[in-house]
Amino acid sequence: MTGLYGFGAMLAMEVLLLLCLSGRSIVGTSVTDDGTDDVLHMETYEWLGGESLQMMTRVLPTDAPLGSGASPAARSSPSASATRRTEASDLLDEQLLQAVWQRPAWRDHRLDLKPTEGEHPCFAGFTHMISNTDRCKGWVRQYPEIGSEVVFLNTGVRRYSNFTLKAVVGGHINVWLEENSSPLHEDISIKAANIYTNQYGIDELKPAAGSSSWMEHECKVMGSMPFMYTCSDRINILVQECQVENAWVMQSDYLRNFPGPADANSSANFDIVFYMCQELLDRTPNPYAAANTFAHELAHVIQGGFGYSFNTMTEGGATWLEGPLLHLAPRPMIYAWGFRDWNRINAAHFYANTQEWNSRKFYQIHAMFLTYLAQPELLGDDVTSALQNYQSFEDVNVPWGRSAYDYFLQILETGEEPKEFQTVTMDIESPQNAFATALLDYRVAIAAQCIADPTLRPVEAKYLMPSQLRDRPFWDCTSYRTFWSAQDSSAENVSAELHYGGAAVFRLAAPEGATVSLAKDADARVRTKVLAAGSKSTGHVAEVRELGPGESISLEGGAREIFVVQVNVDPAGELIGPSERPQLWKRSTYRCTGSCSGKAWWAGAGEGEEYPTNQLSALRSPVMQLPTEADKLELSFDAMWDMEGLYVDGSTVGSGCVAKGYDGVQVRVRVVSEVDGETTELVVVSPESGYGDGGSPNTAALHALRSIYGDDSPCSDFEGWTGKSGDFAWTSQLFDFSRFAGKNISFELLFASDSADGGEGFWVDKIRVHAGGSLIFGDGSDADAMTEHVFLMVPKAGDVGKDDGVPVVTVLPEGYEFDRSLAKIDRTLSAPWSAQWRAPTLAVDPEASLGRAYLGWSYAAPINDTKTALLHPGQEACMRLAAPF
Repeated sequence: MTGLYGFGAMLAMEVLLLLCLSGRSIVGTSVTDDGTDDVLHMETYEWLGGESLQMMTRVLPTDAPLGSGASPAARSSPSASATRRTEASDLLDEQLLQAVWQRPAWRDHRLDLKPTEGEHPCFAGFTHMISNTDRCKGWVRQYPEIGSEVVFLNTGVRRYSNFTLKAVVGGHINVWLEENSSPLHEDISIKAANIYTNQYGIDELKPAAGSSSWMEHECKVMGSMPFMYTCSDRINILVQECQVENAWVMQSDYLRNFPGPADANSSANFDIVFYMCQELLDRTPNPYAAANTFAHELAHVIQGGFGYSFNTMTEGGATWLEGPLLHLAPRPMIYAWGFRDWNRINAAHFYANTQEWNSRKFYQIHAMFLTYLAQPELLGDDVTSALQNYQSFEDVNVPWGRSAYDYFLQILETGEEPKEFQTVTMDIESPQNAFATALLDYRVAIAAQCIADPTLRPVEAKYLMPSQLRDRPFWDCTSYRTFWSAQDSSAENVSAELHYGGAAVFRLAAPEGATVSLAKDADARVRTKVLAAGSKSTGHVAEVRELGPGESISLEGGAREIFVVQVNVDPAGELIGPSERPQLWKRSTYRCTGSCSGKAWWAGAGEGEEYPTNQLSALRSPVMQLPTEADKLELSFDAMWDMEGLYVDGSTVGSGCVAKGYDGVQVRVRVVSEVDGETTELVVVSPESGYGDGGSPNTAALHALRSIYGDDSPCSDFEGWTGKSGDFAWTSQLFDFSRFAGKNISFELLFASDSADGGEGFWVDKIRVHAGGSLIFGDGSDADAMTEHVFLMVPKAGDVGKDDGVPVVTVLPEGYEFDRSLAKIDRTLSAPWSAQWRAPTLAVDPEASLGRAYLGWSYAAPINDTKTALLHPGQEACMRLAAPF
């Protein structure tokens, strides 16, 4: 077989074909489910120093989003608050631009971090910080001599363990081994650190001119390690038992005192720590693979020092770093989880992250999107790094999806960085926006890799992958749906159902004189470009042309490979608009048993399902006049709840309130003006038995309420029910309303959830307001008078994060919010196309006139317990494929 990736390759007429893959010096790692259960049981432990160890057990479905099992402390900054903002007008344009386009330099400016000559780029500014600022107040974390032991928290199997310092590599990497580690673990981890820092001085480990190692280049492009929060210029590699093949870092390790740094009382884990599992080293005893894992996870450390972003961007950024940015091979599509249908993965939602939807291939797809954008002719490495480093410590300002892309991709249209700071309003009407065009051209570039002869590809960079990858297709070129020009003369009404950001690529195999047309009723939100390879026989060059509904193009020039590329770029595809917002509070018979009869109000999703994430919605009563005098003025109702469990990790919200939970419900009273109907007072009220999880009267400060209350708010503002009210047990709740006598009021039950897991929701029944023996609210018709009020958690133009000084760059249209929970993930669009052509002429192009047959799935593996083969240097793997002819 000639031309491994070329479509002009000939196959000998043999029943069996042997495909061999050579091992490379750099290999990936994989993590798999054990396939023994339908759920993942995840226990998170947090060490706060001393002898206390807090634990929370989470049960996740095996197809839960990859980020949903993260430590709760890692989801948000302990002291961040959405309302702690300054206005953009308080900063100069040059400062705002630096905060966005040169994030590392902006942080250095804000914290007075001045690099000293000769400092490692990962710790540039450390010496000046210690000597010339009071940030660490003269304290620097000290480490013992090699061979000494220190107690760390093993975050893999949840125990305190003695770790021995085995080596200090390159002056900045401490390699610690747990007491049960083997000589192999020690050998591989130290060699990996030497590779990562290139202590060997090998040219192949120098990814770019001026960078002597992977570690140096990583920090030069992405920024320094977050030493300003640890008062240390070391990275600690902890080789530990995990009972899983994995490796990770925890943002909550080095941000424990955010925005302040560690101090003399800080625990050993309050540092830059990278947890490397012994099991991973046992499975892949390759120091190059381990070093590549170092690069990926420490990229997350750098990202975490700048704030929070959405998971696909952070993982895509780290995966971009571990491969193309270090001048290494990209992570292959078959990494970790196998799949059967490349076209299904291609058509999946661009932000999907489950085995069900896309076999968790968002790492690879987003990494290659950033790789595509990082070409010097497009964004380049520095701007691409700024894009993936655009993060925030302020909850409501955390970027999501197009909110980052729309701003940075303006450079593709203007050709230069902006000279003045101006926010961008997301265009939800036109599919001709910058992000849509980039997504479409990216897919065209991937298809262009499948043109075997480089002289027949397009010449524009926007239709090509980076030069070192153009002859190494990222996608399986044989998987595209193909129409053989020698067998047929037309293709009629061809289409694919595409999820948001999903794509389809169709191939016309070497037709002559092809005409391609798009149906008049094709959905304009699916953009279509036709890529035609050049023709050697006629001298025609490659061309790319876009088709709109009802349009057609003719492509002359002999037998030419033609690709029809389509992408769903629905401009409102990643937003929830006013008419699309699902109802959270509803009247339902579900679980209305025992003391409940008929229907109760329920804040939830579907029966047996978890309630939606990132919700802030109130069940609100109509305004009512309370009497001036009454023996008792009370609100009463029955309630039942099944929400995310209590979890105390030492973090605080509001004015130093210890957080005890994440999701929850609280009752608030609005005092309403008789003159204009505006709210004059808003009060969080507590039941007589107190808020808690149903098992204790403890107050529960809730993280999810930070988006609505400020950091100066009293602890009472963050109270609410969380956890479970027993085993779906109804409870009676009573509130004293005497302080509101004589006022016009409306009361509401405010439901708040964060971005991670939860439960079935919150139920309320028999809502009554009594004044002595009189019923003011609560007869049969009053139940239906309650209405839902949704609070939108969206960034505001002009807001600048207090702790990071980073402005909001993209604004949503009024009434819209991000579809963070992917509520629209199952929606699809299509755009049918047709084509007619002449069969290729045998005398002119003999190869094009031959018949072909698709060999079948390129990679097949079970969904569970998939073990991707890893090749070591010098090894070769062969797969026996059965041809269908």
